Amino acid sequence: MKQKETINDFAARAGVSIATVSRAFTGNGRISEATRKRLLELAAKTGYSPDHARGPKPAGSHPAIVFCYPEIYQEEPDCFIAEIALAAKQMVSDDHVFIVMPFDENDDHVIDSAKTQILSGSVSGYLIVAGTPGARKLAKTAESCGLPFVIIGNMPGFDYNTVLHDNECGAFLAGKYFRETGRRNPVYVTGHLDTAKQQGFRRGFGSDKIPLIQGGAGFRFGVNALNYILQNYPDTDCVLCANDMQAMGLLREAMNKNIDVPGRLAVIGFDNIAAGKFFIPAISTVSLHLSQIGKTAMELLRRQLNGEKHVQSEVVQCDLILRQST
Repeated sequence: MKQKETINDFAARAGVSIATVSRAFTGNGRISEATRKRLLELAAKTGYSPDHARGPKPAGSHPAIVFCYPEIYQEEPDCFIAEIALAAKQMVSDDHVFIVMPFDENDDHVIDSAKTQILSGSVSGYLIVAGTPGARKLAKTAESCGLPFVIIGNMPGFDYNTVLHDNECGAFLAGKYFRETGRRNPVYVTGHLDTAKQQGFRRGFGSDKIPLIQGGAGFRFGVNALNYILQNYPDTDCVLCANDMQAMGLLREAMNKNIDVPGRLAVIGFDNIAAGKFFIPAISTVSLHLSQIGKTAMELLRRQLNGEKHVQSEVVQCDLILRQST
């Protein structure tokens, strides 16, 4: 019995990539009508059928938009990611499903899974949150397979298909506010890949000697940071936290210690997650407009699905929102 031709064999015969063959038969992804027509005609002539190369799709199934993000801190929920993903999901049309896929730096199988998804035609595009080498691998994988993708955040080497948020400007606004309201002894509690925030805060406050306290992306990091500040920098009168979750932990510990906020200590968070305005005291924060980031990412992806190749990157501007903690 003659062995069935594989997708690799057919791609080699046609002189195209296997990803192009997949897109020709599934109708998903970016491919010219001329190329699709040529491949379908060649398949009809040679008797090639892709059905054995991929599992049969359930009746009524739809291709996916996959939202990929690096799981940097696993102990507590990531509200930053959740709010961006929710806004993106609300923009997805009825002919697609929306999948959220976390990964860490040891998840090489995620890259393999992405390749399998692409070749099977089950994925139309990726939204990829930058910040780790793994995220870059995913972006490179999507690009090499010709699949639409959008990066959320700064990723060196990609000046297209990207939604940026101006962390440096946001931190500058926080530092400027503290300086103009008479604060004298600032501290910055760090997060993940926040060099731009550190630079902006120093520039806004007008000092290169602002102490940097090791932080993270959850409540407990804020609690630990305040105790460290009280022990090592007791004159601190204002704090910028790298994220709102951290700020919540710091403020809760300040309340436990009967520290007057904002009289004795003013606190500004970062991101403007929804819970921040309901916290007591309500958190002053740098708003990155997370919903707008998610919506903009989906709009850039939609443009690629409609035929554009490299879409011009967009920057979502930030604002300083003042509430009870300042």
